[in-house]
Amino acid sequence: MLVTEEIFRAFLKCETKSHLLWSGVVGEQRDFTDWQARQVEAYKQKGLAQPRAKLGEDESLVCEGTPSDFKSAKFSLVIETELQAEGLQAKIHALERVAPSDNKKHSSYLPIRFFPNEKITSQDKLLLAFDALVLASVSGHQPSLGKIIHGAGQKATKVQLPDLIKTAKAIVGKISAQQASPSPPPLILNKHCVECEFKARCRQVAVEKDELSLLSGLNEKERKKQHSKGIFTVTQLSYTYRPRRRPKRLASKPDNYSHALRALAIRENKIHIAGSPKLNITGTPVYLDVEGVPDRDFYYLIGLRIKSGDAYVQHSFWANDASEEKAIWVSFLQALAQIENPQLVHYGSYETTFLKQMKQRYGNAVENGVALDELIKGAVNVLSAIYAQIYFPTYSNSLKEIAPYLGFQWSESKASGLTSLVWRYGWEITEDAGLRKKLVAYNDEDCEALESVSNAVAQLIVQQSQKIGINENDVIYADSMKRENFHRYGDKKLSTPEFDYVNQAAYWNYQREKVYVRSGKRVRQATPKSTRGRSKNLPINKVIESQHPASCPKCGATEFQKREAVSKILFDIKFSQSGVKRW
Repeated sequence: MLVTEEIFRAFLKCETKSHLLWSGVVGEQRDFTDWQARQVEAYKQKGLAQPRAKLGEDESLVCEGTPSDFKSAKFSLVIETELQAEGLQAKIHALERVAPSDNKKHSSYLPIRFFPNEKITSQDKLLLAFDALVLASVSGHQPSLGKIIHGAGQKATKVQLPDLIKTAKAIVGKISAQQASPSPPPLILNKHCVECEFKARCRQVAVEKDELSLLSGLNEKERKKQHSKGIFTVTQLSYTYRPRRRPKRLASKPDNYSHALRALAIRENKIHIAGSPKLNITGTPVYLDVEGVPDRDFYYLIGLRIKSGDAYVQHSFWANDASEEKAIWVSFLQALAQIENPQLVHYGSYETTFLKQMKQRYGNAVENGVALDELIKGAVNVLSAIYAQIYFPTYSNSLKEIAPYLGFQWSESKASGLTSLVWRYGWEITEDAGLRKKLVAYNDEDCEALESVSNAVAQLIVQQSQKIGINENDVIYADSMKRENFHRYGDKKLSTPEFDYVNQAAYWNYQREKVYVRSGKRVRQATPKSTRGRSKNLPINKVIESQHPASCPKCGATEFQKREAVSKILFDIKFSQSGVKRW
């Protein structure tokens, strides 16, 4: 069994993906994955060009080398070498020779990895630790330091490796156990699925199994909790929802998010509304969508959609690079200044972060423009009105799921945030006008989809306030759902006839063992009598000894005469919400 760098990287993101790669399963081609690999390769070659030019052929080694080369640290720089030992294999970007310390006789190598992203993640560090683990197996020397070259400026960051290597060893142990197991790991969908080449395959399997991980936001802890109750599918989870009457003191507060109600909405394919959602749009709605590069904290496209009479006006402010970011912010503010009482409407927290960061960077850069603080304060996040209050029959609250349910479709079927990043980086390299046109069209359609969802939410709120269409068509109001009392007497309506038969059998057993309609000598003799007797004396749970005082409180005498000991038992009572008991 061999643990390769590819399998190790996949395991950090998803155990199922790691197993599929080890099994030789080929996934579908993904634009984002291919683009990511090309980015890393180009960045690595650019970073290695300078040190290779400085060193001669005798000082650097490209690709293969013998174990003795690594043990003796013969070369100053080893580039793109593939090492394999003790069931581990890694394609190391570079190895740099370091001088021996005081307690070591020979030089050694430290591993180097290249990542084009500006921010280093924990997974990046673990991949470096995996390189160090394989290097230690080959050379016999475990490096204590490694380097990560990252960002546009090729910044070098030193990473302490001992603790990371221990973690990498533990992960390798889990991978080895997975490979030795005859059964595959349980399929669990996660955030990595959107960029994975096995996305379609895994989602199809999850839908067929009605897997709980289909529900976005259902974390591992909650999923295990449901499993411990015998609930393994979305349909099973839907039957656990019970409408509750809320106390008056909590009437103004929104309900907690209910995965069971989401599952119920999916099962019945109807919108379910809990509580009283609000969407406070009092001004002229301006639908906002922003595109950016999160890793660089750079925003390059601001889209606005404004209704003007029976038509719509669409603004798209484009920045070629970070130096033009202020210019599109100014254009954005100028466009808002021409609107009477503008009120921004957006979806999610990305635009909220955008407004705050732009204010911090550039402030209100337009004279006699809109009041920026009031604009940000009055912005409406449609997702906040939906969350925990409006449950669409979708697996998540993503705009890409809710808008298609309401009938909206994007012109590009595979359009997503990740795809837009691929298009943007492609445009930065080629300046292809077609890629820019795709990005602008995608941003325009996001604004249009936002408007569609916002109008649907507003309509649902109006219907609820006017008591129109309650529990009709495709909308169910949780407050009006029948509350089933499982503790009442009489017949109970169960979900399947089999449960009804089991319930009747349990009732017969209870009658036979506990309930006797007839009485008499023979019946009393046949009745099993309880051998457990009632304790007459309650156990003493606390003993308090009273010590004599230093002097008599009346006369002040200090000499005492001891006689017999006197004791008294006191029975205390304890009050609870349901009653009182001796304690």
